[in-house]
Amino acid sequence: MPHQVNPNRGILHFDPAQTNVRITRHLPSERLRHLIQHYWFVEWNLEGQPPNTQEVLQHPGVNIVFEQGSSYVCGIESRKAAYTLQGKGMIVGILYRPGAFYGYSSEPMSELVDRKVDISRYFPFDAETAEKGIFASNRLEEKVAFIEGLLSSNIPEPDDKVDELNKIVRAIMEDRSLTSVDLLVNRFHASKRTLQRMFKQYLGVSPKWVIQRYRMHEASDAIENGADITTVALELGYFDQAHFSKDFKAIVGASPHAYRRGD
Repeated sequence: MPHQVNPNRGILHFDPAQTNVRITRHLPSERLRHLIQHYWFVEWNLEGQPPNTQEVLQHPGVNIVFEQGSSYVCGIESRKAAYTLQGKGMIVGILYRPGAFYGYSSEPMSELVDRKVDISRYFPFDAETAEKGIFASNRLEEKVAFIEGLLSSNIPEPDDKVDELNKIVRAIMEDRSLTSVDLLVNRFHASKRTLQRMFKQYLGVSPKWVIQRYRMHEASDAIENGADITTVALELGYFDQAHFSKDFKAIVGASPHAYRRGD
């Protein structure tokens, strides 16, 4: 059954009460909602403090990342990513709906997985122009307005396949009983080959990858909140804790017990 999803799920060991890092999100306007999941803002002030390295299991969507002097389009990162924040600064991002970025490209999204590419490859503006406008104001609403002005010059048409894909991805995210591709096949009355082809073309990763990524989002969140590890493994469809621990360590980089300790 659907359940409440932590908005910061996927950000490992993130406790806003214990850091000087703030994450906020804004929804896009109606005319861009078929493309964009949300805009996100990371602000930090670590002056006089050690750098903060934040690890992330990315959601299945392409991001455009704006940071002064370093902006790019970022495909889905198939492995755990780590970002080091130091001093004082801000990152502004655009998270696209799963599959929606395919509208800008003539190639399968699998070509963009684990890659960072120039913004001008897909848009009629460059990173420097975007950075100047975005960081000219301190108001988040004005930053969003500027970004939407940039994106309005190049809006792909709505694609029914993207909506279909998002129904599937949303179900995987919200329904923890969907633990295998076979269960997706039964739920959505599509062949395994059809699902795999659509996911590779529009998303870049496989249905199995998306299932495992969201289950590991749930697992890390539950373990951080003190849940019993054996119970977590069973609830996420694993037959034994050993198999769960192996997958968890391969993706998160630490065993469930070590992750709980913060090792």
